Amino acid sequence: MPSLREIRRRIASTKEIQKITKAMQTVAGVRLRRAQSRLFAARPYARKLDEMMRHLAAQTADERHPLMTPRDVKTSALIVVTADRGFCGGFNSNVVRSTMDIVREGLPKPGLVCVGRKGSDTLSRQRVEILSSHTNVFQALDYAHAGEIADQVTRLFNSGAIDRVDMLYNEFKSAGTQSLVTEQLLPVPPMAVEDDPGFTGYVYEPSQPQLLNDLVPQHIRFQLWRVLLESNTAEEAARMLAMDNATRNANDLIDELTLTANKIRQETITSELMDIVGGAEALK
Repeated sequence: MPSLREIRRRIASTKEIQKITKAMQTVAGVRLRRAQSRLFAARPYARKLDEMMRHLAAQTADERHPLMTPRDVKTSALIVVTADRGFCGGFNSNVVRSTMDIVREGLPKPGLVCVGRKGSDTLSRQRVEILSSHTNVFQALDYAHAGEIADQVTRLFNSGAIDRVDMLYNEFKSAGTQSLVTEQLLPVPPMAVEDDPGFTGYVYEPSQPQLLNDLVPQHIRFQLWRVLLESNTAEEAARMLAMDNATRNANDLIDELTLTANKIRQETITSELMDIVGGAEALK
């Protein structure tokens, strides 16, 4: 059994760790509120842009945009979005595990575009092709990051180097819930008119093909921007929850160690009293 001094040292060190996890939980909560406001502001625009672009595509089926034209998929790319930092539970490991499952069983000949240091560092040690790595993106997240990644995969798609692009990321549901999502980015699937009961024809100026030329690249950039915001918000939520659990576990450990210390102290006192009583009896 450990000595009373050792247990008191463990209690002191656990309390110091608890202070750190509590501070990290508070910081993550502040960052979560900031990330949520950015995400909730971007979602309606992304949804309406997607709706407008798909309506246009449905009416221009005879003149389909190159980025919306499906191909026989011989090679593909998977944009894997993880965090730059840890201490967020299974946030990163779940993405990496799902990525390896897709590589083994899913997309044909996939190359990876890694966003986030944790995914990039882990996946670079696996037997997979890394097309590019984008680290420290979430340290100062900006729309330009999404534009850079979107332009890269668009160039690869236009050149014929890849025939399909998918995204794997954590979607933010609530402060306690994030879901792993795989979503197709390229080619952009058009909305079938029959899938939208409220669909009506519109008169466009300038022409529909010209609008598509402007909207499709913008759509790709903004959908990727939304994905980065989703992942960033989910990361902060996962970190806040993980640090809350760590703080609670530290508190439980402190209570357990304190109880053990009290038992040892009580046993020591009892033993000393027995020695005193025994000595007194011996002197009679």
